[in-house]
Amino acid sequence: MSGSLLSWSSSNSSRPSSSTSRNSSITYKIITTRSNTKPYRVFVPHSHLDLQIGHRVRLLLPSGRINTGTIQYLGYLSGMQDFCVGVELETPEYGQHDGVYEGHCYFKCKPGHGVFVNFNKLLMAWE
Repeated sequence: MSGSLLSWSSSNSSRPSSSTSRNSSITYKIITTRSNTKPYRVFVPHSHLDLQIGHRVRLLLPSGRINTGTIQYLGYLSGMQDFCVGVELETPEYGQHDGVYEGHCYFKCKPGHGVFVNFNKLLMAWE
């Protein structure tokens, strides 16, 4: 998450510590620098209908690496039967592109920052 920090605190601080205690409660709090105070809604998309342009996603790239980016395109590519998601990656990935597939521009981004993946390669999303 760009511009955010993850902090945690343990609710066990009032109890004596025990090395055998396995039932500890940890509270996570997301601290963000966004101007609106509404928290991110993190979800696992079950269908492409759960997604919108602008959603942030974590995805498995064709190289096998995991990366994060923003959805820029949802739909079918010419000559492909599967539904594809066009993502602008946060960090460039070798061998990727700039939103152009077979000469047709589906979205614009910096060279190496664009990727098209099948829907089943998405790991999680958030608004």
